[in-house]
Amino acid sequence: MLCLEMVGYTCPEPGCQAYPFPLMFLGYPKEGDFIGIVGNFDSRGLTRTLFESYKKNREMPVIKLTVPFNGWIMPAVRLSDHASFWDQGFKAAMITDSAFYRNPHYHRAADAMDTPDYRFMAQVVESLVAFLIRQR
Repeated sequence: MLCLEMVGYTCPEPGCQAYPFPLMFLGYPKEGDFIGIVGNFDSRGLTRTLFESYKKNREMPVIKLTVPFNGWIMPAVRLSDHASFWDQGFKAAMITDSAFYRNPHYHRAADAMDTPDYRFMAQVVESLVAFLIRQR
């Protein structure tokens, strides 16, 4: 199962990308111009394959995170549909731009049609389609 969660906002300025504890200490990018792929331990293979596929798109910076215990020790990684699949024993990964950790307009009135980066969104979809084609 693949879940797309907030994949359209970028902010290239250093310092605009935030992270939940303890990720802010692990050297992840300070600029918000990448896509993140998050999986649990049982989904390591899916997460790794998806990450490697996204890395082939030179237009799409990508990072990955594999979390233990279905993410229960880092609740911020459970804020999308993939977590319910993890809890039922299914392999699942979340593809995300990190939502409110990057986008100040997230779920607010200011989250309008002029805030997404449509070129970035197209690269996310292009990379996902390439991944799915390779899985045939």
